[in-house]
Amino acid sequence: MLTGLPLTTTAQETSYTYQDSTAISKPGTGGIRYFGDLSIQYNIDSTGKIVVCTLTLNTVIVGIVSLTGTNPVYQFNVKAGLGSANGTLTLNLVYPPLIATLKGDFSYSVSANNTRYPFMGDLVGWYIPN
Repeated sequence: MLTGLPLTTTAQETSYTYQDSTAISKPGTGGIRYFGDLSIQYNIDSTGKIVVCTLTLNTVIVGIVSLTGTNPVYQFNVKAGLGSANGTLTLNLVYPPLIATLKGDFSYSVSANNTRYPFMGDLVGWYIPN
């Protein structure tokens, strides 16, 4: 479970610190997650409210999307060579003390053993700045 520790609490605001930089990202940063033939690169803007995702299959870019509060879901069905992936990415924007997340619900190929695997869960989480 990803949690933050309150630094200060007033009637108007609560500030949070990041306990583990690999578990909770910061707005203005990005990263990449690997799933067999599929990689998902994400970049969280400095406001924490826009996430740009790039999907790559075996080094070929097969999808780019900007997820926002008004466009929070990306449905994809992509193929490149022997690699394939299909499912959804969903942006879940919530404010502290809750953690905003990029969620995935998809299946992906592993060409090396001709197998498909499912993934359902959080790819990354962060706190939206006040």
